[in-house]
Amino acid sequence: MTELELISGKPKIFAISSDEESLALLKEFVEDYGYEFAGSAFAKEDIFDKLDKISPNLIFLDTDIENIDLEELAGDLEIFNVPILLVIGALFDETIDKLLTNNPYGFLLKPLEDGEVQRSMAVALKKHEQNIINVKTAQAKIKEKSTELVIEKSDSSFLLILCIALILTAILSRNATWLQWVLLIPSLTMLLNSLISLKKMKPITPYKEEDLPFISIFIPAHNEENTIEATVRSVCQSEYMKNGEPNYEVIVINDGSTDSTGEILANLKKELPQIKIVSRHPPRSGKGKGFVLNDALTLSRGEVIGVFDADTQIKTDFLMTIVQYLNGDIDGVQSRVKMFNRDENYLARMQHLEFASFGNTLIAKDNMASTGFLGGNGQFVKKDAIINCGRWDGFAVTEDLNLAIKIILQGGKIRYCGECAVYQEAVEDWRAFFRQRIRWAIGNFETLFIYFHQIIKGNIPILKKFNILEHISFYSFNLLIFFGFIVTIINAISWFMFHGATIIRMEAPFLVGFLSVVAFFPGIIIALSRDKPSIQELIKDIVKYYIYCFHLIPLFFLTMQSMISRKERRWSKTVHKGGKK
Repeated sequence: MTELELISGKPKIFAISSDEESLALLKEFVEDYGYEFAGSAFAKEDIFDKLDKISPNLIFLDTDIENIDLEELAGDLEIFNVPILLVIGALFDETIDKLLTNNPYGFLLKPLEDGEVQRSMAVALKKHEQNIINVKTAQAKIKEKSTELVIEKSDSSFLLILCIALILTAILSRNATWLQWVLLIPSLTMLLNSLISLKKMKPITPYKEEDLPFISIFIPAHNEENTIEATVRSVCQSEYMKNGEPNYEVIVINDGSTDSTGEILANLKKELPQIKIVSRHPPRSGKGKGFVLNDALTLSRGEVIGVFDADTQIKTDFLMTIVQYLNGDIDGVQSRVKMFNRDENYLARMQHLEFASFGNTLIAKDNMASTGFLGGNGQFVKKDAIINCGRWDGFAVTEDLNLAIKIILQGGKIRYCGECAVYQEAVEDWRAFFRQRIRWAIGNFETLFIYFHQIIKGNIPILKKFNILEHISFYSFNLLIFFGFIVTIINAISWFMFHGATIIRMEAPFLVGFLSVVAFFPGIIIALSRDKPSIQELIKDIVKYYIYCFHLIPLFFLTMQSMISRKERRWSKTVHKGGKK
């Protein structure tokens, strides 16, 4: 029995018609089907009077009714939130065309037939019931996200005040000894990650060819005319075969693009039949990457879902390499990320080094407990794992991190694949860079504030809990780390200039202070060494990267300002220009 039947007994059916013959047939068919024929009317004042008293579950609207503006009547009936089935006679005119366009529940043609009437009633009622459920679910989700937004604002305010208070205390008291002790844990963690990353990664057990899973690749695209063609062509050249046939599909989701992205994709479709194009239009489009990916998920055939950004380049063996990491009880895997325009300028080069450093950290986490994390580009996840944890969160600013946390909380495992890489476009100007990084930082803080209690209480090993919290606390710890570096630099200058005098005292034992200063460097040295640079290049990159990382101080405060002042969660995409490959 449906929800409607449980609430109101058998559904009540009301008819708006002056055709006695049609009304008699409708009454017969309705009652034969076990529903209640609750009455009829054809005069406007009569219609609304009876609807108020009866509260029907379904309305039949006869378009042959005279002396009534049908379009106006249909609009007025919307206040009752009741599904309407149109009953159409021989006359089709412009008004009926408009009604058919706006009516989602269907229509019947005269003369009425028993089976068709009964089928249409059942479908309309079921569809309306599902719509009600969807609306209630959406309202509950919006309420949940509104509550989360309040939590994020209060937690952000607390964290901002705490950090400012700690920094001012150190400056005004001219004593930052507490900072050395606070930074001891992240410093030891960085050193430990550096050492563990030297260990050879856990071996994989490759799939047998007959067991290779079918892969669905998603490429979300919003105004990507500069890069989308190169990305689609690169992915479609993949040599991932089974029984001599491509063992993958490519689903490109055109999310409300207003440039020539749609035209480019249409032309590519003629040449590359393996791609599917999904078009999203306002008001559905532009709401967030999570919503886009969920739409593609419903259309996908793959056992494994891969996600690429619209500026991606990969080698032909990428899919065959990365999919092997999903054999067995692994739920997801993240590939290495490199910048194809890394030599364009200083900022692009530093982003390349940053991802190399992050990859090195993920190697360590992989070696410890298969607690990797998914990035937006080059993530591959088993479809069942995505569905079982509630799919992507369309409201999340960083839907990739959100998905990773949900998978891990359910006991899932995520690995890192350093054998292959996605090549993407680094942001080349500072304004766009900070806009991108603020979004990333907001996503980290959202995850920290909303999932903190679940992580602490979750039935997962202590080491995994620590790894998760350390990862999603990245931006807050780095504020203090680089403030500590500034204090150390100021003291070093003062020591040399004023013969041993210090501006701000740091009186912890020497080993504690030493670890706080040097722990940053081993990880980046190991990460950069994997690309076998010359000694001179290595030293230059380390110095440049060290200076680059001080952007984390203003980034923290800009992020806190955005989180405290925002009225809703907004997803802001990075603009891709299609630089040098």
